[in-house]
Amino acid sequence: MASAPGTVLFDFDGTLVRGDTAAAWLRELLATDPLRRLIAGLSFPLLSPAFAWWRSAWLPAGFYTWLATVGRTEQALAEAREDFLRQCAHRRGQLLIAPAVARLHAHLAAGERVVIVTGSEQRLARDLWRALGQPEVEVVGSRVRPALGGYVGVEHTVGPRKLEALARAGIRPPFAAVYSDSARDLPLLCETARPVLVGPDRRSLTRVERRLRGGFEVLAWRPVQRVP
Repeated sequence: MASAPGTVLFDFDGTLVRGDTAAAWLRELLATDPLRRLIAGLSFPLLSPAFAWWRSAWLPAGFYTWLATVGRTEQALAEAREDFLRQCAHRRGQLLIAPAVARLHAHLAAGERVVIVTGSEQRLARDLWRALGQPEVEVVGSRVRPALGGYVGVEHTVGPRKLEALARAGIRPPFAAVYSDSARDLPLLCETARPVLVGPDRRSLTRVERRLRGGFEVLAWRPVQRVP
């Protein structure tokens, strides 16, 4: 059964907030330990190419999640997490992408169902959204579990896996609107009559233009060059 026509999807990183939430959180944890920082630096040239493809992005994401958390107590992780969220809250004006956030508020005011679907860990994205003083909305994201003395990924919600994660939550196309900054979300953008690109880079703009043939909106929050 398809979800209600009023379901609006928002990507999180690069769409509602600047930067990569999960990467910022992991960098915060890695920076406090010289050995972890060294291992991360040495492994990055080998693992970073895997981030480029949605099928393999789970590998470096899972490894750095484990590296950042292994050997830390739950209390230590909880305290570090609260510190991270407080720092983000102090930078609220810098982090929030105002035009997209305004659209989200408008959809809520219109009585539509709004869902954030993100590659970031689900709880982290939800907690950050709250810390930034934003209204409660559903969040569907990547999941982690305890393993090998730390945490590893259970599911990395990127690319087509976003549709799978949404389906498990009972949210299925067609969608009223989809907002994203990246061509990685083409599986979602193709399932709506109202695809919206939020400040895309040239590569994403080119790929979406090729696939959707101009049938989308660009919501700019920084200068964007249209493909000729």
